[in-house]
Amino acid sequence: MEPVTVIATAIALGASDGARETTKKAIGDAYAAVKGWITSKYGSVSGEVVGLEQDPEEELRRALLAKKLDQAGAGSDVELLNLAQVLIAAVEDEAPELPATVGVAIRRASVGGDIEVVNVSVDGGSGVIAEDIAADGSVRIGGVSARAPQEPPHPPRAREQ
Repeated sequence: MEPVTVIATAIALGASDGARETTKKAIGDAYAAVKGWITSKYGSVSGEVVGLEQDPEEELRRALLAKKLDQAGAGSDVELLNLAQVLIAAVEDEAPELPATVGVAIRRASVGGDIEVVNVSVDGGSGVIAEDIAADGSVRIGGVSARAPQEPPHPPRAREQ
């Protein structure tokens, strides 16, 4: 995974509803460190960070943040990558139910007809999340592929006791 993709994924994870609802101090502290580093060193991408915070499950926002971070030179920022990896590790430890990537998320939807989701492909995460939905017709979800990432988001590390 490209360093800027890891960083954008970390921001999306930290900004997700699940992370906000989790009262784990480690996640909040790690998220604040990543966001603070980005806004202080790469202020030109602050708008993309805010956009991703508003819609952390939107893959296009994540891709745009990664692109802007790359353009700003953040791809070679070892300290920022380390901070992002700490955040991802904190989420994995404290809130492992949060997926790294979601292809389609449908929440609190009431539809007067059918709901159809097809041909979703995701690398490392959940293909489809559907919560609290009502449809007067049918719900059809098909062609979902969720693959494990090609490489881990961070190197294995020893746990400190």
